[in-house]
Amino acid sequence: MGRLLQPLLKTGQQYQPITWDEACQHIAKHSQNAGEHKTLVMASGDYSNEELYLIQRLARTGLHTNALGSFDYYKRGTSFFIDKNDIVPFAELFGAGKYYTLLDPKANALSQKTALEIMDACPNTPRYEFNTQDTLQIRDFGSFFRSINHYLIRNNLAKGIYVQGLGKQYDQYKEQILSEDLSEVLAANNLTENDIKTFAEELLHTEAPVFVIWEPFLDERGIIELENMCMLLDIQAKPSSGFLSLKAELNSQGLFDMGFFPEICVGGEPFDEGSRKLMCELYGQPAHTDSVDLPARIAARDFDQCYLFNATGAEMPAEIMEIAQQCSWRVLQTAFWEESNASFDLLLPASLPQECDGTFTDSARAAHNSKADSECPLTCNSLQLFSKISKAFGLPKLDNATDVFMEYISFFHGGCRSQLRHFFR
Repeated sequence: MGRLLQPLLKTGQQYQPITWDEACQHIAKHSQNAGEHKTLVMASGDYSNEELYLIQRLARTGLHTNALGSFDYYKRGTSFFIDKNDIVPFAELFGAGKYYTLLDPKANALSQKTALEIMDACPNTPRYEFNTQDTLQIRDFGSFFRSINHYLIRNNLAKGIYVQGLGKQYDQYKEQILSEDLSEVLAANNLTENDIKTFAEELLHTEAPVFVIWEPFLDERGIIELENMCMLLDIQAKPSSGFLSLKAELNSQGLFDMGFFPEICVGGEPFDEGSRKLMCELYGQPAHTDSVDLPARIAARDFDQCYLFNATGAEMPAEIMEIAQQCSWRVLQTAFWEESNASFDLLLPASLPQECDGTFTDSARAAHNSKADSECPLTCNSLQLFSKISKAFGLPKLDNATDVFMEYISFFHGGCRSQLRHFFR
């Protein structure tokens, strides 16, 4: 595996080096033949916010598509996007009364390292680690948290501001959960009602509990029921209480903030008339924002072209690679050459996160400025490349991280957005 330093175009069975400008011209030429939403654009969470923003800007204009997705959240839905005010900040872990953790000892992610360092610095704070010899063995956390919620509601132990009116759709949630057979929910983890009672009673008597969870271990139902549970326990809005869902990639959160989902605009909220109008004003041309059922389209192999942005080599789902094989035009951006890359028509070199300035968003949705601490060996880093491609499509000039930042923050809404928060689901 070697570093890819210049664009490579496949001619016959051989790759030929081409210039950066030639690569941009090939992309612009092939996009002319692409139908609306017929191009799949996938990215990993190892790009800066600025780079992700330019990719989605390019996709929704020049590539005529809103079929945007990520390797990180493939088939996992958008429920992992949590309002910043509902997440326990890293700093508040120091004040927790007890940690309830589900971590991956094999993971090397910065988010987990940071959380572990903080918890290790608080040796007097008790810790409950799921799936150890002396704790509950949980396979399905969606069912586990739902069984806790069932117990709390059925025994009138759900109290506080959320069940008294701040939480929306509580009555519907209560009716639905009480209609279920608790024994069937417990069976998913081979638990007894006494197991749930013991765990729930301990939670109720714990001051400032915090759930620190390695997010890839949860499915969409798991994160939803965890959030529901924190509202039922009335710990969601208290200092050093609630949950922190640790994201796997450096900037997995940025995928949400930069709108890398068909139904989400830049800023992390659903598209509306105002956001669509702003896109058209800033981009100087129509933006494709119509709804796209990405899982269904992927299952049907309903794409003619694909662009995969995978700078550091995150694992790509087999279905995505199969789609790439079937498309008439296939582009991959990566920092490293591997034999598996040989099926793509155009290979674009990528810079690494530590080689460029930009911003990244951590698991608690706090943004961080990052300055390059190593020299980029490319004559055109990723941000510069996306700017070049954008120019080939006639998009307004954005060629440095500061200008990109100033544009994308115009999509973020200030003030309280309580109407979008605190839904029991």
